[in-house]
Amino acid sequence: MSPQDFATSLDEMAASTDRLLESVDRLTDEEAHGPSALPRWTRAHVLTHLARNADALANLAYSARTGQPREMYVGGREARDAAIEEGARLPLGDLRLDVNDASERLLEAFADFPDEALQREVSGAGGASWYGWQLPLMRVREVEIHHVDLAAGYAPSDWSGQFVSRTLDQLAPQFLERGDCPVATLRAEDPPRGRSWQVGTEGPDLHGTAAELLSWLTGRSGGSGLSPQPPGAVPAAPR
Repeated sequence: MSPQDFATSLDEMAASTDRLLESVDRLTDEEAHGPSALPRWTRAHVLTHLARNADALANLAYSARTGQPREMYVGGREARDAAIEEGARLPLGDLRLDVNDASERLLEAFADFPDEALQREVSGAGGASWYGWQLPLMRVREVEIHHVDLAAGYAPSDWSGQFVSRTLDQLAPQFLERGDCPVATLRAEDPPRGRSWQVGTEGPDLHGTAAELLSWLTGRSGGSGLSPQPPGAVPAAPR
């Protein structure tokens, strides 16, 4: 990725955060502590998770910049989960400030990002690894999908076509490699037509808009707007 393309990714990351904060600004404190679209999580849990994810990616940005390893979630998964539970008890104003400040720290972590950092590989939780240039796009994916989970009026239909296509490109090979997807191919029917993503080796093809396909694949919908071929019930998406 060129520095110019990387700057475009940073702009996309900032715009995604701005849309999230606009949704937060429409919430009441009671709504912020009401149920999200995720089981057992309130909207406050979702927001705190997004704040801690920004800090985690800032740690990876540091590793990419310096070549010095830094733990993605300091203290590991248990510390991460405890931080989310603690933050979820905060009032709405503090939740918003937490998300905003963590997002600003992440943006600052990418300031004057050197060329070698773009191509440096860093290790994250669970043994996964990424290149420095991928980190802002990872953040966009995290914010866009969890913005839907916030259950505050933002829906998969609000995702940009660029985000949807890129995310399907990113995720389809992972599902194919896992081998547990009950669908063979996702086929987009909205322009530009002809786009498809292989996600499994058996099962029907699913037809629908690209956003509906991504929503199903990520477990954000049951696929009510999708059409299997051959005809039948839409299978449940893998975890």
